[in-house]
Amino acid sequence: MPAAYIGRVEDFVGVHPDQLLGRLTTGLAEERFDTNPATTFSWKSEIAQLQKALCELVEFRPNASQWSVLLEYVLPGIGQRVDCILLASDLIYVIEYKSGGTATARAALKQAQEYALNLVDFHEESRHRIAIPIALGQFKSYIQLDVTSIRHGAAVCPGKLSDTILRSFEVSGGRDRAIDAPLWNTSRYFPVPTIIQAASAVYAGHDIRDLAHNRAGADNLETTQKAITELVARSRTEGLKQLIVVTGVPGAGKTLAGLNIVQVLARELNLEKDQASFLSGNRPLVNVLQAALRRSIRAKKKGVVRSVQSRIREIHRFVKDSDENGRAPADRLIVFDEAQRAWTAAHNLKNFGRDRSEPELVLEIMGRHDGWAVIVALVGGGQEIHTGEAGLAAWGDAIAKHPEWNVITSPEAILGGPSVAGSRLFADGAAAANGVKQEPALHLAISKRSYESVVTAAWVNAVLDGRPEESQRLSTEGLPIYITRDLEVARAWLTTNAIGDRRAGLVASSGAARLRADGVEAPAFKFLQGIDYVKWFLEPAGDHRSSNQLEVAMSEFEMQGLEVDFVALLWGGDLIFPRGEVVARKLSGVKWCEVSGMGDPQVSADDPRTKILNKYRVLLTRFRKAMVIFVPQGAADDLTRAPADFDSVSAYLVKSGVHTLTKGE
Repeated sequence: MPAAYIGRVEDFVGVHPDQLLGRLTTGLAEERFDTNPATTFSWKSEIAQLQKALCELVEFRPNASQWSVLLEYVLPGIGQRVDCILLASDLIYVIEYKSGGTATARAALKQAQEYALNLVDFHEESRHRIAIPIALGQFKSYIQLDVTSIRHGAAVCPGKLSDTILRSFEVSGGRDRAIDAPLWNTSRYFPVPTIIQAASAVYAGHDIRDLAHNRAGADNLETTQKAITELVARSRTEGLKQLIVVTGVPGAGKTLAGLNIVQVLARELNLEKDQASFLSGNRPLVNVLQAALRRSIRAKKKGVVRSVQSRIREIHRFVKDSDENGRAPADRLIVFDEAQRAWTAAHNLKNFGRDRSEPELVLEIMGRHDGWAVIVALVGGGQEIHTGEAGLAAWGDAIAKHPEWNVITSPEAILGGPSVAGSRLFADGAAAANGVKQEPALHLAISKRSYESVVTAAWVNAVLDGRPEESQRLSTEGLPIYITRDLEVARAWLTTNAIGDRRAGLVASSGAARLRADGVEAPAFKFLQGIDYVKWFLEPAGDHRSSNQLEVAMSEFEMQGLEVDFVALLWGGDLIFPRGEVVARKLSGVKWCEVSGMGDPQVSADDPRTKILNKYRVLLTRFRKAMVIFVPQGAADDLTRAPADFDSVSAYLVKSGVHTLTKGE
């Protein structure tokens, strides 16, 4: 929505406060924002102090009278509301006002920083502009403006507002064309929430359309959601059993679509008879989402918390419990996230005594229902990282054994397109797809995670396929990935960028066994026992358990399906590029040994080389805003850290279009 008030500074300072107060009350009432006596008191105080500060500003800089003031500007989507925006020629001041003296300067500034970042990242007319956050109030202590780091902003008392604006404008203002205030006020806003924010919004009742925007304008998340909804409705009406296969590039919104369909259907079903659940074999994803949703539920009723936990569960537990009792499950619809990571028959037999693959078991279990049942299989390519993960082909084998199921799939799953890293539903391609309906709307082609670039997934595939020339070409379309040989430079870059609520974190392959020499514990599988990865993802900066502490690196096992805004990928010795060739390795004693395997996507993670490539495919796609890759220098006297190995990685990545990060950048 436009701001509740917009006007030039010269007009704003001349308006009677009561008139402004009426404009605010009326404007926000139309948008169903509640006002109360505390809100009214805060507005009166804010208006008076803003008018005084802006009068002082005009005395020192007369042309500031033509700048624009916007009050109560709402960022669409999940309803963030900015107290005041000052459009100062080419600069954007984001002013968060705190009355009553209860807020701390740090907390208030963090809120202003988050608003400023959201404008620069997602507000069309704010792109490539400088947004300066200012927290305004009577704080116990203050945070003064650092003119060498303008975008970090300041937390000041009202009497210092004009001085703070003047000082920052002298450093950064007047360098670009002036902002058109009416155009800015009605600009499109394309929020790209994290998976945690999106899941919380969905369970709070927000429509997926509020969360599905993308600046590219070709995002089809809503289209995919509509296609799934219509197929589910047909199943219910006609009593059909349907398997719906949805594909998408990493970060395209498959998980969000799955969560949303479960939540929508849960409102339509008689939950005493039929249910809908989101299931995943990714335990960290399940645990983090459950914890985040519990935190976001404001009503502390146990029944609500249980409802969240019952709708988001582990697929392996679902299969175990359902297979043993022999009955139709309570769920009429299940969404199987990362369905290509289901267990093979061999893995199930060895570990659980079940002689069928997980796709076969799921089709059999859901097939016990009389009448309708739906399985939505969300599939991403090249994400299999555990030995025993079956891959997309296992679903094709299961379909052949259960012809009673109607199958509707994205063409990508039939053809083995880039989004599934070349793997296919049927080994012999489309020839085996007789009777399988193809629906293009079931493919999500645009990444929403890496919102600064639409080429990230394709670039990563080209790097891991040994096509650096193609990687270089793709990088020219905008690739926010950097490289450094200095870990402290990487850490400093993360710290500088992770302001507001933005998260930063270290990630590394579980096979990066020699990172200890650089002062980082290698995140081998299960090494995190005793370390709570849920808190790594959820706790704010300043908490020693938070990702922002940059002390603990997460591996592909914890990161899959999740994300942080700024990532430092610590490159291990398990993937190198001698003479430009892609070589996957495993450390055996004091020697690196090249692993066997052809990197065949059809054999999934049971191919050792494929598994290592997939580790890096996961890790290279975990960032939202930008990534820096740290490549160690190595040591000449240590065979496990040969400088030539790491030099080959650095040279290959630079050839692939990665930008070199310099100290202080």
